[in-house]
Amino acid sequence: MHRFTRITLSAMLLAGSMLSYGQSLLQHGKVSGNIQMNAQYYIEDSIIGAEKVNNKVRTNTFANIQYNNGGFAAGLRYEYYAQPLLDFEKIGYVGEGIPYYYFSYTTENIEVVLGSFYEQFGSGLTYRSYEDRNLGFDNATRGIKIKARPFKGITLTGIWGKQRNLFEYTGQIRGMDADISFNDMCPKIGESPFRLGIGGNFVSKYEADNDPEYRLPENVAAFSGRANIGYKKFNIEGEYAYKFNDPSTLNNMIYKPGNALLLTASYATKGLGIYLTGLRTDNFDFRNKRTALLNNHMINYIPTLTKEHTYALSSMYAYSSQPLGQTGFQAEVQYKIPKKTLLGGKYGTDIAVNYSLIHGIERDILPEVQENGGDMGGTLGYSSPFFGTDLLYFEDFNVEVGHKFNKSWKLIMSYIYLDYNMSVLEGHGGNVQSHIVIGDLTYKINAKNALRMELQHLSTKEDDGSWAYGQLEYSIAPKWFISVLDRWNYGNPVEAKRVHYYNVSGTFVHKATKVTLGFGKQYEGILCVGGVCRQVPASYGMNLQVVTSF
Repeated sequence: MHRFTRITLSAMLLAGSMLSYGQSLLQHGKVSGNIQMNAQYYIEDSIIGAEKVNNKVRTNTFANIQYNNGGFAAGLRYEYYAQPLLDFEKIGYVGEGIPYYYFSYTTENIEVVLGSFYEQFGSGLTYRSYEDRNLGFDNATRGIKIKARPFKGITLTGIWGKQRNLFEYTGQIRGMDADISFNDMCPKIGESPFRLGIGGNFVSKYEADNDPEYRLPENVAAFSGRANIGYKKFNIEGEYAYKFNDPSTLNNMIYKPGNALLLTASYATKGLGIYLTGLRTDNFDFRNKRTALLNNHMINYIPTLTKEHTYALSSMYAYSSQPLGQTGFQAEVQYKIPKKTLLGGKYGTDIAVNYSLIHGIERDILPEVQENGGDMGGTLGYSSPFFGTDLLYFEDFNVEVGHKFNKSWKLIMSYIYLDYNMSVLEGHGGNVQSHIVIGDLTYKINAKNALRMELQHLSTKEDDGSWAYGQLEYSIAPKWFISVLDRWNYGNPVEAKRVHYYNVSGTFVHKATKVTLGFGKQYEGILCVGGVCRQVPASYGMNLQVVTSF
């Protein structure tokens, strides 16, 4: 047989088998996904600072498509942000394309991912890739991830690739993580009330040294160790992380190593939960680009020590984690007054008391800085005693009480005291001290209809002064939700700025599709999720959101 004929027949057989395999994959696999569009029509309003824009209609649109067949999976996300919403445009989230795609294969003992992926080592102190679409944040890693479970109770993870920033993938990172659960490894421990686990990781980044002034490390490494110990209802977790010298724009180009310590303790039993968390960070900002600012090019994640408030006025002054230096703690007690008691009533009463306190760390400037004319660049910068503290950054004391009176009525009451160092956390102003009272009352008319009323008040003499907030929400489950709210800055020291930020919205749900249409004004402020924050501009106009899954 001719050599060319043999090659041709082999190619045809290979193509045929690949086509047959592809058809088998399509026939037995499952395709799913979702599409979301957020659109807004902008109206100028100089009083609230809503600026005039040339393109008044703007949209954020993305679509996720996933394919699964046994252990094989593939997916992609198409994003269209060519003319995005103003808050996304201001952070540079402009473009369109397929920035996220992956192929993966998973068995009981191994997982391999090629392409884009999200992952976290430990609590994220050294490495965390994740997305939060509300913040316009996405630092997915594109490369390869291998997760192996060679023995029961042992998980090994390796990653190598570049990280996403807006519509680009930059830098180069690689890392390994090991997690060991002795309860899974040893049957005797697993059967006992004792729990024990340890873990550790190593992460490094590469960036070329093109700086004409400083000799900079091109490879910067960070590592951490962690442990989890529990006995019956008690649990203690801790993680310590260390980063080698990493001069950057944010830390004034100093060569001081960084470190972070996170400790948590908890006790939980029926009707009672006690939680304690402590965190200290010192020069622990970790990015794949030395000149990056704000939320750009982040490799790691610093957990927040504060309660994540969900009500409008209590979330106005949310805390943003300070990786360059902070020390503090958070304590929370949750207690349920038993049913059929004087204060518990028929259904019981839920009480949660939370307190968090965060200061800056004490910094003792080194003599070499003085010799350098006060410029820290090129030096170790400062020393910092572990227990030394500086300015108050944030204080939050809050109490929440929830009580269900009967099948129809439920009430949640909250009190919050906040002390917010705006000059440190936002770069302007001074300390803002505020008292916030919230009432959230729900009346369930029948099985499908419910009415909810929300009243809030924030009292302060600083910043923009005091606020009042009211909202009525009517729901006809499971299809209709109608809401009317007003957020009034009645205490603004400038009379012309005592504005009503009203909003009217309606939501319709049909099977896997949800459509929300609203009209109103948005207050300019800080939006925070999990300690990661960004500035949100004032806006006025109509907004539309469509979400559908398949």
